[in-house]
Amino acid sequence: MMLTNKLLLLIGLFFVSMLQYSVCFSQHNIIQITDSTGLHSYAVLRGDTLFINYDTAYILNGRTFKLLQNNYKSVQSGNPELSSLLANYSALIDLQDSMLQSKEMYYQQLRGSFDSLVGNTTSFVKRTDTNINIINQSLSSATSELNNVKALLNDSLSKLKQENRQKFKIAIGAFTVGIGAAALVFLIAK
Repeated sequence: MMLTNKLLLLIGLFFVSMLQYSVCFSQHNIIQITDSTGLHSYAVLRGDTLFINYDTAYILNGRTFKLLQNNYKSVQSGNPELSSLLANYSALIDLQDSMLQSKEMYYQQLRGSFDSLVGNTTSFVKRTDTNINIINQSLSSATSELNNVKALLNDSLSKLKQENRQKFKIAIGAFTVGIGAAALVFLIAK
């Protein structure tokens, strides 16, 4: 029984010490970061809350920060190797910037040419469409006129056929009258 009391006491002390540890080392501070224009370092512990009120932030642990800070200080102190490296890097950035600018210029020229081509093509298509509509109207008008001419020709042909029949009837009648008159003359003369 004494052993269980000691064991319960040890467990209770362990639980209380863990609770105190979490309370002591967890600060629960709220840090609001609003300045995005400079380099700042904030000491933050477990349990602290950060409100970052801009779009980009780098969060580093102490070891990485120390490495970056040492490199920054060596560049500031004028280390010739790092200065040369930074100069080369800067020249490379300038070269890439000039290449990007020339590519942007080529892109703008190409885009202008393309826009001009689109405009000219659209204009050509509109003119062609207008011309096709005019041609369709002309063809419709010509077809209508041809149908009228065909109707007039058919009417004229039927009138000519009728007149030819009339002339043939008159010619046959005249021939018959002529033969009859000639026969009568021969009969009278005989």
